[in-house]
Amino acid sequence: MRTHVIGVAVAVAALLAGSVANAERSALDALLARTDKVAREVAKIRGLPLKRPIPNEVVDKDELRTRLLAMAAEDKTAAETAAEGIALARWGMIPRSTDYKALLVDLLTEQIAGYYDPDTKKLTISRSAGDDPAWAEMVLAHEIDHGLQDQSFDLKKFEDLPPTEGDAAAARRALVEGDGIALMIEVMLARTGNGAPWSNPEVADSIEKAMTVPGNGDGLDKAPLAIRESMIFPYRSGLSFVAALRRRQPWSAVDAAYRKPPKSTEHILHPERYLAGDDPVPVAITQPSALRGFQLAHSTVWGELGWSLFLRTHGVDDHTAAMAAAGWGGDRAITYTRADDPRPDRGAGISRSEWDSEADALEAFEATEKALDHAIAGATIDHAGTRTRWMALDGTVSWIDRKGPSLVVVIGAPAWAAEALAAEVWTASSIVAPPPRTKPTKQRKTPKQTP
Repeated sequence: MRTHVIGVAVAVAALLAGSVANAERSALDALLARTDKVAREVAKIRGLPLKRPIPNEVVDKDELRTRLLAMAAEDKTAAETAAEGIALARWGMIPRSTDYKALLVDLLTEQIAGYYDPDTKKLTISRSAGDDPAWAEMVLAHEIDHGLQDQSFDLKKFEDLPPTEGDAAAARRALVEGDGIALMIEVMLARTGNGAPWSNPEVADSIEKAMTVPGNGDGLDKAPLAIRESMIFPYRSGLSFVAALRRRQPWSAVDAAYRKPPKSTEHILHPERYLAGDDPVPVAITQPSALRGFQLAHSTVWGELGWSLFLRTHGVDDHTAAMAAAGWGGDRAITYTRADDPRPDRGAGISRSEWDSEADALEAFEATEKALDHAIAGATIDHAGTRTRWMALDGTVSWIDRKGPSLVVVIGAPAWAAEALAAEVWTASSIVAPPPRTKPTKQRKTPKQTP
């Protein structure tokens, strides 16, 4: 779904507000009447010009849900959401029985406190933002910041990436939302006479940990781990990324990131990699002839975030998953379905990933082996050095294979295609014109830890 309109409410509510009650109509109307004044305040702190007034409105939950349903029904959005749901189910990131579109609509209806839409150029506040004046003003400041970003950097164009580039899209979204969270905090501090706190890295770390603490048992807490963490990531890790850029520099350092965007969630999780120009290795996969009768359903890049969520979803502990994913260098994950199968989640998945070194690939191999042991209801049928295979109860074959710093994972291949596919998959996948990786002397990336 078109997530660039998602507002601040996903994770920061735990930081700045406790339980949120419905706001009185007059309170929110009075707040929005001050939008121009707050916009001038935000523009001054953020250092972006307010080129034109930002229209605003208030909607209730019913109207918000109606808008989300309409958005989800748009042809392009509906197709992309359906394909993403098929892929998530095939790789075991959500239960196979999940109605993915309905899950997203429910979560967004519950979580959105406000949003800025680059299409309409309008700022919208939900009545559920609360009757706490300080909290409501912070939501307003956050969304005004998105309006200023749009006026200076054209958010619609900035976030317009192909659906096949999921990791790069998540990185750009993290910059946009991290900018909004950092600005919101600076506005709050400025009103108490305090300056930006980012010179102390412990500040961003403590805020990030606060965003990770389990919430109040709402829909987001109960959502599948991969969905919950993906929704929180732009706010939580985006803040840390922006704070790292702001540590010794003004807001202009963040402005520069819109002109040279982060290309991966690795860049967001490890800002030093972004600053060093350590770009991801592009990987391509062509459909193997062994999968005759199958069709492409979904193609994306998982990135460091996606790999850690795949491992964690399938029983690998948070620390091991973070350590293994931190060696990521590039990947592509493809999902295929059979046109005649009424259950598209029973298709086949192929992933080819590149790692920073052979040692990193070995660590990823061992963690993925544990994940597939957990994910596949069946038995290990082969384990020989760099390859492990499983036969599932449904008769499909899955395996992981390593060659140097490269990994191939195949999940759910029909038994009749397994041998031919195993022989073909390495030639069907490849690194695409890899840029020179001018890294400094190899230093171990420190993964972000989840309490």
